Amino acid sequence: MKKIIKNWVHIPGLHCGSVTLRDVMTHYGYNWSEPMCFGIGGGLGFYYSIRDDISPSHMIFVRGPAMETTFLSLMDKSTLWKHANENVLDTVKQYIDEDIPVIIQTDIYYLDYYNSSTHFPGHIVSVWGYDDDTKTMFVADNHLEGLQKVPYDNFKEGMSSKDPSNPLDNNYIEVNIDRRIRPLTEIIPMAICENARKMLSGYTGGRGESGVHKIKLWSEDLPNWKDVSDWKWCCRFGYQVIKKRGVGGAGFRWIYRDFLIEAEDIIPSLKELKLSQKMDLIGSKWSDIALMLKDISEKENPNTGLLTAASKKAYELWELESEFYTTAIENINTN
Repeated sequence: MKKIIKNWVHIPGLHCGSVTLRDVMTHYGYNWSEPMCFGIGGGLGFYYSIRDDISPSHMIFVRGPAMETTFLSLMDKSTLWKHANENVLDTVKQYIDEDIPVIIQTDIYYLDYYNSSTHFPGHIVSVWGYDDDTKTMFVADNHLEGLQKVPYDNFKEGMSSKDPSNPLDNNYIEVNIDRRIRPLTEIIPMAICENARKMLSGYTGGRGESGVHKIKLWSEDLPNWKDVSDWKWCCRFGYQVIKKRGVGGAGFRWIYRDFLIEAEDIIPSLKELKLSQKMDLIGSKWSDIALMLKDISEKENPNTGLLTAASKKAYELWELESEFYTTAIENINTN
């Protein structure tokens, strides 16, 4: 049997999670932009981990946890990732048979069209169909056009990847929007404040704890990278995470800026807080520190002066982001 959901949607974009959310929302008739979906999901975050069993041993991530579930919970009803058993194929196919798209987490190592030699678990795609004759699932994936084919075996391995950086457990969400949702004028203020609270208080996801205090911890530890055996890869990976890898050039901060610009047009009172301008500056600082990390990674030896300068830049980011989130919580009415 072969089944592909009619009127499936895929609009290529920057980031896997926000592209996937935009696709399913467009399918249900809500033509929101990718930045709007990213912002409603509260996509800003920051992780910093130090581990001897993986490389890079000192690793940062700049997206917040639970973006997809936060988005769906704010928009419609409380949502959590579900965990399929060994019959994950049957579970997903059942929803496809009911014309309900499914969001999954996977590891790009098992997606042949990436031809990746390294694991990256936690990648988000939407599933729109399957073909039993060719034993293939059809998924929509980020910047790629159309639907991609994933063999059943790869599909199962990707969803159950146990790579230590972010072990997966057949995580999925079926997205069935069967009623009108609240207006953006109600959703947007809640989304901004929810993301701000998570950053100020800390929030734990699959990669560990995310929060603005982790930026301060990173800034304090950066000078010590000179003594790390894989310092080159730590710096290069940090550069890639902030500047490349679908983050919009500034660790997602410019994507969030674009969300805020849209939000200010929908809720004019937000303009008084100048949040989009503040986030534009924050994004510029993230871009600067990424280029510093790239420069360090290309040196023959770790440059103590550059690491110290990057540390000061990271501390400045901690101050700017702390002020931004505090301003949002203290001034935005969510009632």
